[in-house]
Amino acid sequence: MDPTYDNWKKVEENLNSFFGTVSERCQSILTLSYNYLPQYLKACFLYVGGFPEDIEINVSKLIRLWIAEEFVRGRSNKRLEVVAEEYLEELIDRSLMLAGKHGDNGMMRTCKIHDLLRQLCLREAHTENVVHVMNANVPISLEAIDDQRRLIVQFDLEEKEFYPTRHSSGITSITRTFISRRSYFPKRNLSIVSQLKLLKVLDVVSIEYDLSCVIPQLVHLRYVAAKIEETLSLAKLRNLQTIIFESFLGTKLKRPVDIWTTTEIRHVDIRSPLYISNPLEAENTSIGEHPLFLNNLQTLTLDLSPFAVEIIRRTPNLKELRILHKVKHSDGLAILDSLSLLEKLEKLHLQAQQTVNQIMIFSGDIFLPNLKELTLSFTFIPWEAINLLANLPNLEVLEGYSAFDGTDWRLNEDVVFRKLKRLLLHRCRDLQKWEAGSDNFPMLEKLMMFELEKLEEIPESIGDIMTLKLIKIKWCSYALEKSAKKIQQEQQSLGNYELLIKITPLLSHVWQQQLQDQQVPQMLYEAELATKAAKCFIRHMDKWS
Repeated sequence: MDPTYDNWKKVEENLNSFFGTVSERCQSILTLSYNYLPQYLKACFLYVGGFPEDIEINVSKLIRLWIAEEFVRGRSNKRLEVVAEEYLEELIDRSLMLAGKHGDNGMMRTCKIHDLLRQLCLREAHTENVVHVMNANVPISLEAIDDQRRLIVQFDLEEKEFYPTRHSSGITSITRTFISRRSYFPKRNLSIVSQLKLLKVLDVVSIEYDLSCVIPQLVHLRYVAAKIEETLSLAKLRNLQTIIFESFLGTKLKRPVDIWTTTEIRHVDIRSPLYISNPLEAENTSIGEHPLFLNNLQTLTLDLSPFAVEIIRRTPNLKELRILHKVKHSDGLAILDSLSLLEKLEKLHLQAQQTVNQIMIFSGDIFLPNLKELTLSFTFIPWEAINLLANLPNLEVLEGYSAFDGTDWRLNEDVVFRKLKRLLLHRCRDLQKWEAGSDNFPMLEKLMMFELEKLEEIPESIGDIMTLKLIKIKWCSYALEKSAKKIQQEQQSLGNYELLIKITPLLSHVWQQQLQDQQVPQMLYEAELATKAAKCFIRHMDKWS
């Protein structure tokens, strides 16, 4: 045998031995880090292994699931959400998780976990029966999951099934959590959910299947995300904390969803064409004599609700409110007036009716002392009224999508958005002139301008804002693009090279630039040569014929 081959074979064996040892050492170190975790963090960490690999995990969703699973303990009268955020920060500080994207307010929006750590999670979670992740290589049967407290399906089942077993319908599984992160799940197999009587977490919203008849039977639910076709009663689900309902195949329910008996509810997201019932009617039919208020409710998404004002009045501790789709402007005025009741509100998204070009006007006496993020869509609010938003003392993010109306936006010296960090203007249909100074936005970090075809200039003094890091322009006028570049050049001449300009031009602007660079004449010359060659070829073909 070739001695060279033998030598290289020994090298390969040594390398395999070395890397195998390194891998084992890494796993040992990671296991040691896990073993030294406080007990209250271990379950939270292992639970993260149930998320697919190589994705950014939504922090809000993770926190709500932790709370629903009862992993989070109260601390010093803090909200459970705040305690859960502290848990996550502890895991990141211990390098067991990674921070992902942050919002403009500095809050973490996504987090990640390294593949090696996820493998550790899956191994330890299986050993300690914290969570069981099903994949395509695992046989699927009711017996296989009967001893699993938490079950997560991470693949499309396709032809696989939960095979029938000897279990009768009267047997209650110990499974507390059932989550499917895939879109396909045979309908006949979803009947298994109704057998899991002790479920606390049900997340199958990715599956196009109606669970209207199943959900009311699961009286221990704390977290539910599903599609429904029929109006369902939540009266027995006293422990519900999070509701995420979408309409099955766009079906419009005959009756609204009644959430008013779920006094523990913390987060509600009910999408069109579903809507929440009238609290006054629910109050009249309830057994108790006390008025129905949802004091624990913190986030609420309303679609198409005709009772928005009354709902707002009865949810005084909201921190995040989204009112979307087909809000009539007449209703919008009443909604705006009622917002002052929400003193703890931090995020507000108001979307009006797209097909109606009536104008919605803010009142000067609306006071939301804790509002940090405001998103407006199709509201067509006059610029004069927008200036009133400067009175919101903690506003950090203002985004408008076809939200503002008028040709001129003028800001006087007394209009100061003191804490605004992000300003987004999208498709302001008539805006032609913007007059403002650096003193109007002393803390601005990001200026985003999309589809402003008539606006020709950014105020030059905007570039003098010390905190400004980014101007992003997309599909705006060519003059506006030149204005942004001019601001950048002026700042660079002053030694400021940190201001970043990002421009996505219209296609017509690209052609215009190519004309200036004499690229198009060259293309036309080449096209002319090709045309002459084609004509010559045709003449020769005519001669032969």
